[in-house]
Amino acid sequence: MARLASTILQSLISKLPTGFAFGFRGGVLDGLLEAAAAPIADIEAGAEAMMVETDPRSANNFLADFERVLGPDPCGRDLGGLSVADRQKLAHQRWTATGGQSIPYLVQLAAKLGVSITIEEFWPSRTGGLRTGQPLRAEGCQFVFRVNVPGLVTVKNFKVGSGRTGQSLGSFQLSSIECDVRRVKPAHTQVTFAYGEA
Repeated sequence: MARLASTILQSLISKLPTGFAFGFRGGVLDGLLEAAAAPIADIEAGAEAMMVETDPRSANNFLADFERVLGPDPCGRDLGGLSVADRQKLAHQRWTATGGQSIPYLVQLAAKLGVSITIEEFWPSRTGGLRTGQPLRAEGCQFVFRVNVPGLVTVKNFKVGSGRTGQSLGSFQLSSIECDVRRVKPAHTQVTFAYGEA
C-alpha cells in the first residue's frame, strides 16, 4: 500500500542527523522536506498502480502492450470485437503458455480461456478383452482423441400449435479453444470435438 505524504515526511525527518539545528519542527527545512514528500508519495502510488498492470488478467492501461508483444493471435480471435475481459483472458492464456501436448496441458489451456473440457482417448479392440456391448474400434483409433466441450449447444423442442414457422430449433456455437487444441495437438493424432447441451 502506498504511503501518505505525511508518513513520508515523518520518514524524511527521522533520517535527519541529530543535533540542535535539526531539532526544531515547522521551519524552512520541514517546508523543503514536505515539498519533496508529495512527489515521492505520487511516485509510490504510481508504482503500486503499475503492479496491477503486470498481469494480463488485470491489465487495462497496458493490455494493448501485451497484445502488441504477443503479435496477432494465430487463431484470429483478436480480429473480432472482443470485450476487455475476453482480451485479458486471451492475452493471459498466450502470455503464460508453456507448451505441451499432454491431456492435462490441453485441459489447462482451455481452463485459462474459461472453458471446462474433458478428453477421451480410444484404443483398438483386442480379442480376449472385449465384453458385450463394447464398441468395436479399428487399429489406428489410438491416434484419435475427442474433446468434450459442454454448454455451447441449446436445443428447443418444437411443439405443434405453439411453434412458428422459421423458429429456431436450437443454436450451436463453436468454442474458441478448437483452434488452440488443433495447433498444439501431437502431429500424429487427430482430434474431434463433441459439444454438450447447455
